[in-house]
Amino acid sequence: MATVHERFPVPPEALWQALPHGVDAVKGQNPYYDAAAGYVTFSTKLGLFSYGQTVTVKVERTPEGSGLAIQTSLKFGFVDWGEGKRIARKFIAAVGHTPAV
Repeated sequence: MATVHERFPVPPEALWQALPHGVDAVKGQNPYYDAAAGYVTFSTKLGLFSYGQTVTVKVERTPEGSGLAIQTSLKFGFVDWGEGKRIARKFIAAVGHTPAV
C-alpha cells in the first residue's frame, strides 16, 4: 500500500475537473466519482508485471489551493515493489499537465 500527497496552486473545483485525465493516464477501470465526498476510486488491470491496484484519490482544500491524497492497495499479493507510487506519480503528472489546472 502506498499513500502519496501532492499540492496544486489551483482551487479544488479545477483539480476535480482534471481527475478524469489522471484516470485515463494510468488506464484506470470502472472509475466511481463521488463529488460530494470529493474522491474518485478505480482499479488497474492485472498484468504480466502487475498484480493490479485499487486506487482512491481524494481532493482536499489547502491554504495554497488544493491537494491530492492518493492511496493505492494491491488487489492480489503482498508486496507491490513500488508500483503504487509509480501509479500515483503518473496520475499526478497527468493531472498537473491538464489545461483545466
